[in-house]
Amino acid sequence: MEDAIVLLEQMMNNIKSELSLTLSAAEYSLWINDLKGVAYTTDRIIVCAPTENARRALEDNYAFRFLDACAAAGYSFKEVTFITEKDAHLFTDENVPSLDIKSVKRQKQNPFVERYTFENFVVGDSNRMAFSSAKAVAENPGINPGYINFNPLYIYGGVGLGKTHLLHSIGNYLFINNPSVEVVYMTAHKLSNEYFTALSQLSSDSNALRKFEEKYSSVDVLILDDVQFLQRKGGLQDVFFKIFNDLYEKGKQIILASDRPPEEINDIEDRLRSRFKGGMMADIWTPSIDTRVNIITKKIESINVKLDDDVIFYIAEKVNTNIRELEGALSRIIMYSKINGSRPTIDLAKEALKEKEEKTDVIDSNRIISAVSDYFNVPSADIIGKKKTRAIVEARMIAIYLVYDLLNLPLINIGQIFGGRDHTTIMYSRDKILSSLTGSGKNDKILKDIKSALNVE
Repeated sequence: MEDAIVLLEQMMNNIKSELSLTLSAAEYSLWINDLKGVAYTTDRIIVCAPTENARRALEDNYAFRFLDACAAAGYSFKEVTFITEKDAHLFTDENVPSLDIKSVKRQKQNPFVERYTFENFVVGDSNRMAFSSAKAVAENPGINPGYINFNPLYIYGGVGLGKTHLLHSIGNYLFINNPSVEVVYMTAHKLSNEYFTALSQLSSDSNALRKFEEKYSSVDVLILDDVQFLQRKGGLQDVFFKIFNDLYEKGKQIILASDRPPEEINDIEDRLRSRFKGGMMADIWTPSIDTRVNIITKKIESINVKLDDDVIFYIAEKVNTNIRELEGALSRIIMYSKINGSRPTIDLAKEALKEKEEKTDVIDSNRIISAVSDYFNVPSADIIGKKKTRAIVEARMIAIYLVYDLLNLPLINIGQIFGGRDHTTIMYSRDKILSSLTGSGKNDKILKDIKSALNVE
């Protein structure tokens, strides 16, 4: 038992170390620093949070980051459960020392999250193109089948919609089926940190920058996530442009992911923007209710949990934002069921998600469109639909501007909210309203009235 406790402490230190690389100092101090390991099995780790509020925040916003950090540290946990001290006694029997140092070292050879595979990715209309492109690249990296150019592959879409899942699916596929291929996965944030570290070492190592370039120019597949954070300062984009060209000219595969298309990334050089747009661009948008049902169904099958159809449909209808929040809601219901010792019925699901239901003051696109609908006396369905009467077009443009102004979403995401419209249409509506604002004009008053109805300034 003593060895198990020591190993658990070591695990937590390693996982926290990985989290410190991806979170801000404030986030780490607030949410991660005080976490303690309680128990673990081969697939699951139980972690104690200092307060109930912290537990909820971790469950809703950090579960997937925690599992990613586990994988980066070499632990193949597929599930994390956050609890508070009062529930720790429920999980002490799970503290079985099922990992050893040798198994950790073997796992570290695969840098990708093992649970992210093509087989467990739920395909729907919202992600079919991205899925097919990612699979084609994994099967034939760097090879373009004549009329289709998959290099680079650029996947974009909002937060929590499956981009990182696809990136790791590519990596896992290559790791298993083509192990001789050298694959590097990196976030733009980590790449930036590594670059500036190399710059700082030039005084003591004149080859530091050359080593940095060679590290990435020599790989077979480069996967770069969150490219919207690729910093312009310090010459990083110049160096990355060179790395990009070196890889491309050698027929190596480049895979990029972002929360927006290249034309919406402001702080990026035009020549890089052009390179990003030169291959296959595939977007992912919010999944339909049918896809959300399939996601929940596949998830509960993978963790051997049974839910009635009415509970599944309730979750799918209640959480319509992204996959991350959908799985977070599912985890909350399962955890609530275990703590209360009862089966997950529809009433229990409603009780578990009650806090989310009560947050009516949260502004989202549905509330904005509803407020615009009430103001103009135009149905919400027409605002996001295709009708083009003068009254509907005016309401639609106001709604688009308000969603952009209040939610700060990428234009591509706003386009998806408004019936799948192209981002250029969204840009036109935004700019049209913005240019009409004088401080005391008609649209100024309309916006002020609608914001007042939404209780925002």
